[in-house]
Amino acid sequence: MALIITGIVLMLVAVGLYFGSRSQKRKLGEFKATETSTATALADMAASVAKEIGPGSFNQIAEVKGTIECGSPLVSELSQTPCVRYSMSVTREYEETYWETDDKGNRSQKTRRGSESVANNTRSVPFLVRDSTGTIAVDGEGASYVDEKVFSQFRPGESSGQNLVFGRFSFNPASFAALAGGRRTLGYRFEESAVPVGRDVYVLGEAVDSEGRLRVRKPEKKGASFIVSLKSEEQMAAGAQSSAKGLAIASVVAAVAGIAVLVFGIFKAVV
Repeated sequence: MALIITGIVLMLVAVGLYFGSRSQKRKLGEFKATETSTATALADMAASVAKEIGPGSFNQIAEVKGTIECGSPLVSELSQTPCVRYSMSVTREYEETYWETDDKGNRSQKTRRGSESVANNTRSVPFLVRDSTGTIAVDGEGASYVDEKVFSQFRPGESSGQNLVFGRFSFNPASFAALAGGRRTLGYRFEESAVPVGRDVYVLGEAVDSEGRLRVRKPEKKGASFIVSLKSEEQMAAGAQSSAKGLAIASVVAAVAGIAVLVFGIFKAVV
């Protein structure tokens, strides 16, 4: 029975990998099919559509490339980086002892490590992309961000009773000591990623002129990509192609292994 279950699980994994490969291929197709538009070109197209059928009617899948600008940028909590989006997390890493019983009923004490979230926060604001022709607004809500790590530090040791402070973030580890449940704190890991102002950016989304302003936003079409990336289009396409190939190969391997294990399991069960 265990072999049959293992075979079925492997086949389900193969199906998941297959759909993952298809998703990456679809994304690669979007990169190749969408031509880069300038800010002025999109503004001209929107104006032309507005003249023909009225304002607020323009919508087109578009990609833009340029430099990030923002009049009121965020300041990230840990590294204090001026940015249009950041994501931070604080994780407590701990060690604990536990008892394990083997098949013969013998008990032994062992040690394992684990982690738990102490704090996390993600914020973003609209911004502009400036190219050689001008600027276009981007509403990044709902986007898949490809950002960069701007802060990473591990503070080892138990709490000394004093606050841990990084940038604008601070907390007192002693407040978590009562909830430790016998777990020994190894330390705290601080991580932060951001999309800094002034960086080159690649944006793939839907250009619209609704609500009286032209901007790039999340497409209304289900499944269409909305990407804000510090990596170039070429890097994103290469990554999608590599992922699609790797997932496809893994899917075939998992499917073959699943069928083999399933058949062998059924054979053993019958015999």
